[in-house]
Amino acid sequence: MTKKSKKGMLLPPAIGYSFKIVLDLIRKNKIQLKYFPKLIAIIIVNLINYPFRTYERLFINPSYHKKTIEQSPVFIIGHWRSGTTHLHNLLCQDNQMAYVTTYQSVFPDTLFNKLGRFLFRGFSTLLIPGTRKGDNVTLGASLPQEEEFALGDKTPICFYFFWMFPTNMIRYYNEFIRFNNIDLHQLETWKSDYKLLIKKAIKNSNKKRYLSKNPPNTGRVKILLEMFPDAKFIHIHRNPIEVFLSTQNFYKKMLPPLQLQHISSEEIDLKIQDIYKKIMSDFIQQKELIPKGNLVEISYNELEKNPINTLSTIYTRLNIDNYNLALTNFESYIDKLKSYKKNKHKIKKDQLDILMKEWGFAMEKYGYSIPTSIEVVD
Repeated sequence: MTKKSKKGMLLPPAIGYSFKIVLDLIRKNKIQLKYFPKLIAIIIVNLINYPFRTYERLFINPSYHKKTIEQSPVFIIGHWRSGTTHLHNLLCQDNQMAYVTTYQSVFPDTLFNKLGRFLFRGFSTLLIPGTRKGDNVTLGASLPQEEEFALGDKTPICFYFFWMFPTNMIRYYNEFIRFNNIDLHQLETWKSDYKLLIKKAIKNSNKKRYLSKNPPNTGRVKILLEMFPDAKFIHIHRNPIEVFLSTQNFYKKMLPPLQLQHISSEEIDLKIQDIYKKIMSDFIQQKELIPKGNLVEISYNELEKNPINTLSTIYTRLNIDNYNLALTNFESYIDKLKSYKKNKHKIKKDQLDILMKEWGFAMEKYGYSIPTSIEVVD
């Protein structure tokens, strides 16, 4: 008998943000009346959290700002739905790898305040569903998570604001991934906040080397190298047609509990097309900046078919220690995934024609063709 997944409810990550950021988002964006109950819930939880995060920012964070990050971070990058989550969860089985938890991603400054952590971690555990609607991936407050949600908690630079305000997706990409028209002081504060998040994640997970999984970073290689000149990068790519259909399905299921404004499915499709083109072009241009030996590129298919060989390749090419120590954990984790079921997809012929035209450069770059497993319909 299949075990039923725990029910839960997702709220936008603004529940853990600075109240100033929340007010700024409300002021700058049109929120439709039907989303007001959700907005009120966000504000109430945010206000309850206010004294706890304020205490941590005043009395705990300063000591972490002074700490150093001893080992160069490893950044998993790649367009959404390319296998970044799977690779992240897999590599986190290595006991040296530190990571941001789902709880820290929502409440980054209610992490070491004991009373606040007790209250809000319990709250998170109750609310977080057992699996993610978009792809059936297991969720949990202590499990690895990407850090983008937390990067906008104090400084208004966060691409994932689009989950609340999806009509702004392209503008957010240009401002928060390409950093166009961003105040330099804000950008330096964002860098400092990012480093603080990493330092706290290392302490929270009690590990040594920080492992990031954050798809927006695919277009931020230049900035990341400014912060961490010897950072290591793992770029995972997947057939662009599969990526489009998986992303389309993911947004369809994940947007409703997070959005504060309406967007049509047609608009979402156009934004998916545009964002993919932007982020893959930006990565292809910026990857030349990465020092030799600090980048490895793998395909989702390679990881799926030969996970152990792929992991061995990653550790060897990036010169990461302790592969043999982690091997048993890797094998155990992979064995547990054998029952995982992926979503099946269809695509309309006119949509496929558009993708072949707009994303053809990436298909050619990485040697992809139209997948035979996807049904093409009129």
